[in-house]
Parts: sequence; C-alpha cells; structure tokens
Amino acid sequence: MIARYVLTSTCLSSGTMNLTQSLRVFLQGKDRIALRDEEGEIYDGIVNWRQNRLEGLAPYYAKRRLNVNDKIALHLEGDEIGLEALTPTAKSARPRATEVERSRPQLPEPTPEKTEKRIKVTPYPKEVIFPHKPVASEAPAFSADLEALGFSRESGSAPWVFRAALGRRTFHLALAKFGEMDAKELLAYRQQGRVQYAAIVAGESSKPEALAEIAAVRPSGLVQMGLGFVSPEALQRLVKLRTAFPVGPLDVERLLREGRIDLESIQGLEREISAVLRERSHFSAVLTLLAEMPPQQVFLLADLMPMAREMYLEADHLQQVLESLSNPPFLLLKRLSPGEFLMRQSVEQTLADWVEYAEVMARRLQGVLQDK
Repeated sequence: MIARYVLTSTCLSSGTMNLTQSLRVFLQGKDRIALRDEEGEIYDGIVNWRQNRLEGLAPYYAKRRLNVNDKIALHLEGDEIGLEALTPTAKSARPRATEVERSRPQLPEPTPEKTEKRIKVTPYPKEVIFPHKPVASEAPAFSADLEALGFSRESGSAPWVFRAALGRRTFHLALAKFGEMDAKELLAYRQQGRVQYAAIVAGESSKPEALAEIAAVRPSGLVQMGLGFVSPEALQRLVKLRTAFPVGPLDVERLLREGRIDLESIQGLEREISAVLRERSHFSAVLTLLAEMPPQQVFLLADLMPMAREMYLEADHLQQVLESLSNPPFLLLKRLSPGEFLMRQSVEQTLADWVEYAEVMARRLQGVLQDK
C-alpha cells in the first residue's frame, strides 16, 4: 500500500507527520513503527495518538534536505514504513570524513594549466518567466489545525482550499486570511461552485473589522451569503477538545453552516462534549460502586443508592449504567427483574476480559486491513 504526504512548515519544524486516514488505518494499535529510507537507514517512529501525529522524522528531513510542499511516498508494508522523497532537489547530506580518511597524508593538488573564469548568472524570478502561474506560499498556521481535525489541504496559495473526505460525502472549504484576499473575491470563488464553504480567517481581536468587511459584501447575513468567519483561536480550541473527544469535519461543518467558527460559537459544542464526558464519569462511578461487591450476589438498585448519592449520582443515571452493564459486550450483570440484578463476576475480572477482547479485536482488524 502506498500513500503520499505533502510536507508543511509545522511538519519540518517538529519532525513529524500528521496522521492521515491511510496512516491511521495502517498504524492502528501501534505505538512505534520502523521508518526505512531510500538507503536502508532505519529511524524509530513514535505514534502520538493524543496529538494525532507520527514523530521521529527530523533526522530524515535533515538528511534529505526537504522543504515545505515537498512530497514523500510512504510504502506501508508489514511492520515498517518505507520513505521515498519525491522531489529531485532532495539529496543526502555529504557524509563526514572518517578517522582513517583524516589520518591519510594530504597530497598537494595539481595546479591546473588554465584557470577557467566562472560567471555567476542570476536566474529570473519564476513570476517573471511564468506570470500566469501562481507561486506557492508557505501554508498558514491554521492549516495544521484543520489537518489535525481531519481535513487535507489542496492548494498552495490563497484561497487555501481544504477537503473533508467522509466516505459517501465530501465537502471543500476555502479560507483566506483577513487582508490576504478581498471578501468579494472569496465570495465569488464560493459562488462559482468550487467549494461548499468559504470564510475569512482573523484573530478574535480583529473579529469586528473582519465581520464588517463580510457584511459590506452583502448585508443580508452571514449564513445566506455563503461567506463566514473563522478565528485561529477557535480552531486551536477544537484541536484541544479532540484530545478528549473525537471532534471531526462534521462538527466543523455544522459551525460553518451557522456562519461563524469563533470562541463564542463553539461553546455549544463544548457543552455537548462535557455532557458526554459526564456520562462516562457516571459509568466509572458505578463500576467503583460494584467493585466492592463479590461475584454471584443478587442486589437491588436501592441497595446502591446511598453510596451513589455521595457520588452525586441520581437514580436514573445509576439505572441506565446498570442496564448497559447487563448487555453485550459487558455482561458484568444479569438483569433478573426491574431494579434487580445478579453480579456475574468481579469488576476486576470483567475489566481483564474487556482488555483481552479489545486486544484480540485490534489484532483481527489489523490482519483484515493488511490483507486489503
């Protein structure tokens, strides 16, 4: 299996790659992976799932002298990833002289009979030779945040176009920094049907000025005009949320439909995620209550309520978790009658069984994906 990756300034400065969809599938269940370059040299790659990136590539980038927008072919094979720089300018750094070479006597170099005169020629800039071809710019900082949220960048200059591939659905987003591109141009780009969404990117401190420019294009409202506002601070907050909950392109699209992605607009999403995380904490609290109960013991919901209230658990929360623990794949409890349960085995043994089940499934899925 072969994948391709386009380097960004963030990748080069941190010696990393973002975990694209193909990399996530290949690296499923792995924390480390061997990286082999064109000359057979091996690097130790670390899979940082929390920050959604593959680390340990700095020596390879330096060796091949790679730059922004250079491409790398990734050969995903077995227990290693083959690296192949797809740019003619990438070459290995000259090896340092060995101790033996330094100890050899230095013979005088022969004097050339004729001295050639070298003339330095300064080439014309690309924009002079090819005035019709836009020159690629360095990707903006918000590009890395969108890539971490599941988008892929498809342009090398403004407007910065990002693609969200969601299986049976795909949508494109065009962004331009405030002052980098006129709002009318960006709106026209959107109205030509090239992308589904377009927005101006500006910091929270510059939001009033950016919104005024957007409103001047068509004062009927952000949502109707198809042109919105995005702040880098909000994107960074979404990336941070992703470490606790799988935020993705669909969550971003819902905000785009409302016309804004700023710190104020994402508060609703933060509340939803907090509610989900509270449900998970309820689940953990109930397991803590059941951990003191021996196997094969019958109990009532009411038996747990005094301790549950000390953990700020209401009866409906407790009932919901107990019902879940009675169903596959948990099967910790057996429901005998409404509000009455049998403790099948200890919580400790059940947790060990869940770990074993997860590991078996991970190995099975890895085998299935490798066969494809």
